[in-house]
Amino acid sequence: MLHSNRNNWDFLRAKKTLGGVWWNIAKVLNRPMVEGQSLRHFMKGEVGDGTGISFWLDPWIVNEPLRDRFPNLFRLEGQKRCTMSDRCPGLGADFLGSWHWSPQPASSVERPEWIGLRLLLSPVALSDSKDGWGWLGDSSGEFSVGSVKRLIDSGINFSNMYVMKWCKWIPAKCNIFAWRAEMDIIPTIAALRRRNVEVSELACSLCGAEDESTDHLFSSCIVASVIWQKVSRWCRVPNIFSFSFRDLLELHNFCGLKEVEKEVFHGIVLITCWSIWKARNELRFKNKEAKIEDIFSEVKSIGFLWLKSRSKIKSISWGDWCKFVIM
Repeated sequence: MLHSNRNNWDFLRAKKTLGGVWWNIAKVLNRPMVEGQSLRHFMKGEVGDGTGISFWLDPWIVNEPLRDRFPNLFRLEGQKRCTMSDRCPGLGADFLGSWHWSPQPASSVERPEWIGLRLLLSPVALSDSKDGWGWLGDSSGEFSVGSVKRLIDSGINFSNMYVMKWCKWIPAKCNIFAWRAEMDIIPTIAALRRRNVEVSELACSLCGAEDESTDHLFSSCIVASVIWQKVSRWCRVPNIFSFSFRDLLELHNFCGLKEVEKEVFHGIVLITCWSIWKARNELRFKNKEAKIEDIFSEVKSIGFLWLKSRSKIKSISWGDWCKFVIM
C-alpha cells in the first residue's frame, strides 16, 4: 500500500499503522538531506509493463512524482493511486486516452498543465518486461550503502563544523554530555522554552541572576565562575574565563601545560561541567543545596578515581593529585 493522508503522499510502499522494519527504512530515507533533497528523490522508476509503478506518486519519467510537477491535474485525478498500466490501454500504446478526471481540465491553470503532461508522455510506451527502480546517487546506477554515504558526504560542507575532541580517560557519559551541551541540546530552561515546554521559572537554577542557557550556566553563572577559579588554581593554569561552552572545550589547547598534563586537564574540565550540571539537577529536582566546595570536591575525587582506573597513570597518589603533580 501507499502511505498517504489528506496532506501527504509518498511513493515508498509503507503502511504507517503497521510499523516494522520496512516502515523504519522508509522513514529514514526521508531524513538525510543532500542539497535540500531527501534520499528518496534519488530513486527513479524504470518503466516496463507498468504494473509496479504508480503513475502520479512515483518518480519515473522525471526525477520527481508527476503529482508535484502537475499539482492542478493531480487534484482532478479520480484515481490518485493508479498505476502506469491503468493509464495505458496496452503494450506499445500511448497514455492519451485513459483518464479519470473529475471534472475535466478546463481552467487557465489546468489546461497548460494538461498540454505539458501530454507532451511529456508522448514518447512513453509500455513493454512486456517488469518495472524496475534505478539509483541516481551513483554513476553506475547501482544502489549500495557506500554510494549513499558518498552522496550524503558530497552534499555536506564540513568547513565550518566543530569537531569536539573526546577525552579517553573519563566515562563516555561525560563525553556525550559535553558533546550535547556544545550543540545546546541539553534540557536547560532556555532549551525547554525553544521546544515549547512550559516552565514557570526562567532564571538560572544555581544563581538566579539570568535566564538559564547552556552558555550562562557553565560560563557566566557566578557559581560556575567561582568553581573555574578553584580549578585554575588547582591545575596551575591562568584564570579560566569563557564566553561559551565551546570555549571551555578548547581550554586544554591554550593552558600552557605539557602533553600528559594537558590531557588530564581536558578531562578535569569535562568532569567539572558534568558536576555543575549534576548539582543543578539535584537542586532543581531534589531541592538539594548546591555548595561550591561540594562540587569542587566531587570534581577532585571522581577525577582521581577515574584517572587511576581508566588511564595508564596508575601510580599517582592522592597527595600528588591534590597538588596536580601528574608525573
